[in-house]
Amino acid sequence: MKYFILITLLISIISVQECLADDASIALSKIEADYNNNFISLNEKVQLQIIAIRNYKELPVKYKSISLTASKSRPGCASIVLLDIRRDWELLSKETQDIFTLAFARDSSEFTYISESGFFKFHYDTAGTDSVPEADDDFSGIPDYIEKISSYCDTSLNKHIDLGYMTPPSDGVLGGDSLYDIYFQETGFYGYTFPEGPGGEPWNDSYSYIVLNSDFLGFVPNNDPEGDQAGSAKVTCAHEFHHACQYAYDVSEEIWIIEADAVCLEDLIFDQVDDNYQYLDSFFVSPEKSIMTNGMHAYSSFLWNLYLAEKFDTTLLVAMWQGGITKTVFNALKDSISGRYGWELDSAFAEFASWNYVTGTRDDGLHHVEAGMYPMIDMDRTHSAYPVSLLTSPTNPAGYGACYIEFLPIGSYSTLELLFNGDDSREWEVYIIKSTAENIHEFEKMEIDPGNYIGGMTVKNFESYLRVVMVGVNVAEHSNGGFFNYSASTHPPYEVETQIITTDSAVYSGGIREFEYLVTNPSTIYNVYRITAWDDSGWVDMDYFDIPVSAGEDSVVTIPVTPLVGVPLGNISNLSFCATSRLDSTVFDIKNTGAKTVLQRGDANFDGDILVSDLVLLVDYLFKGGPVPIPIEDSGDFSCEDGINVADLTDMVDFLFKGGNPCPCNPY
Repeated sequence: MKYFILITLLISIISVQECLADDASIALSKIEADYNNNFISLNEKVQLQIIAIRNYKELPVKYKSISLTASKSRPGCASIVLLDIRRDWELLSKETQDIFTLAFARDSSEFTYISESGFFKFHYDTAGTDSVPEADDDFSGIPDYIEKISSYCDTSLNKHIDLGYMTPPSDGVLGGDSLYDIYFQETGFYGYTFPEGPGGEPWNDSYSYIVLNSDFLGFVPNNDPEGDQAGSAKVTCAHEFHHACQYAYDVSEEIWIIEADAVCLEDLIFDQVDDNYQYLDSFFVSPEKSIMTNGMHAYSSFLWNLYLAEKFDTTLLVAMWQGGITKTVFNALKDSISGRYGWELDSAFAEFASWNYVTGTRDDGLHHVEAGMYPMIDMDRTHSAYPVSLLTSPTNPAGYGACYIEFLPIGSYSTLELLFNGDDSREWEVYIIKSTAENIHEFEKMEIDPGNYIGGMTVKNFESYLRVVMVGVNVAEHSNGGFFNYSASTHPPYEVETQIITTDSAVYSGGIREFEYLVTNPSTIYNVYRITAWDDSGWVDMDYFDIPVSAGEDSVVTIPVTPLVGVPLGNISNLSFCATSRLDSTVFDIKNTGAKTVLQRGDANFDGDILVSDLVLLVDYLFKGGPVPIPIEDSGDFSCEDGINVADLTDMVDFLFKGGNPCPCNPY
């Protein structure tokens, strides 16, 4: 059974467009402070909060701002206040509950108007405190203000249908019929969507009504070509109607995701207004805050939802609410982004954090569509002298928050080495952004160990960049702030040069030929090189090995090449020798050469070596009519003196039994 007593009505009533004037917002802060200091009771706090939201002028003087104005120019938000009331509902007195019930009951109005779509019914007055502007320039008998609001709501309805959202549940005959009811009120905020009761589905849906400002005058300026009043009205209609659609899926979702999502829809429906820019400072000044934070930061977090729509598709935003029928919307988003696109939500957020660096003058035209109009992330710390010993991050990013560290080049030809070590009690992802100009960037995700969250990255030619930025992202959702450690150092670039010293290509079938390979370290710093070798024919069967080489020094290594026994004469294999820096794997040098099987004089039986068996074969051949040496007769010509004779036998005996001299006429 759904728990729809008044506690449910408080689910996120006030949205980005449900925001109070500065004075009312200040009053709410003062009321909260008095309660925390035990100067007022819970019931007194809630009753004062209701007055601040509904009728600021009736507040006691001590809670009003010094200006005593009711300016709407910098709205604050009361969502967290209403969530607190919802949480404490059972602790409130009957009197306080009744005050709340009366304060948020539907108003009665003299006139009604049905939108062109036939979906909305507007309840309004043309006289009194909550009256709308009476102007009727088209002489239709309906105030122009109401007709415009009606068209904005129909536009919002049509866009929601096009995107694939469910429409709000019916309220039965409340408001006089089953149409969706919208009311008007002269107040210090844009409007709100009020969930009244269960929508009739087996899940946690709710029917609702909307209250809109009666004139939308005096709010924050926006970019709407029709003026600030029209812009404020448009985004409010889009925002509040989206709340009504959200409540068709799940009325009890977390406030941050409800509000960020609704502000995003403002942009998708009325993109030209840009009223949501007013909230972005909160996001860009405090990137360490979680997007899951309630209050004003949640409204500025619409940028996350907009990223999801731009990077992937608007259907992802719909899918998360569809999944929200049976699970939380956040978990449904996880499943949808994984199932549809093969992405982990954590990785998507880490990329989102990197996108947020390229805004304002850093906009490269490849990330947020309106990035050039957004504020710029403040760097949490900047370094221009090296080395940077191990430091702790200047801020502690909460789950789904980030910290930005900037490294400026020192001007000399150098390599930058970065190290990251994240708090093991959190989960981390790291992006390195290398900017060659103010609006030209290279993005690279750092590989970090998932067990201890340690990783590093080498930035070559550091001096060629305007700056390098490390973005440390805490992707442990709902976690408190966690720190990371980092360090940075610079050094001359690693280098390597190599040369194959063995210049002839001769190898003997079944024999071992050691090719000499020279490795030189031309840099001014010590290095360790990994030596590897391979070829076309399998003649090189060598595991890798490492050699240290001091700055400016060189080292000669030998690489064995061994054709198999019986490989025909004249076979060629292409050899490749490589030296790779162990300290920077992007630094390596490869040299190529060829190896060709030639005849080994004295190896009469073609087994790759000169042994007594070869001497026996030659004796049999010369004196007993035995088999001809192989692979050709000349293999028995030990002295290379035109044919096989006794002199070859004598030389071979001396070679085998008298100290290895004379050697065959064509040794290596």
